[in-house]
Amino acid sequence: MTEYLDDKDKELLKEIQKDCAQTLWQLAYKVGLTPTPCFKRLKKLKDRGVIIGQFALLDKEKLGLSLNVFIMINISEEQYASISEKIKSMPEVIAFYRISGSFNYLMHTVFTDMNDYYSFYEKIILTNSSI
Repeated sequence: MTEYLDDKDKELLKEIQKDCAQTLWQLAYKVGLTPTPCFKRLKKLKDRGVIIGQFALLDKEKLGLSLNVFIMINISEEQYASISEKIKSMPEVIAFYRISGSFNYLMHTVFTDMNDYYSFYEKIILTNSSI
């Protein structure tokens, strides 16, 4: 179901997507509200499930994770059910997407270097018959 959002709601969402660490005062000022109505709108958006969380965007290179690798795999629905939680829990896996085409899943992974990637590949991909 699509939620109805007025222009102020859309402005709020745009602002918190830019920086969710803004203070309520800063956010209210930027969208032309006072803090109390701004707070009420944010609470309503959370209660309605429009806002489902707040996240920190990390600089992977500063964490030593300068190698991004996209791995395409082709697995059945049964295989997906048995390995999806394992894949999603791997620290190297940033995202796991369902796609269309020759392959049906795409893993976005990060590594320190090619040796780190090869270790992951040998440990996870080559030894897992489901992938």
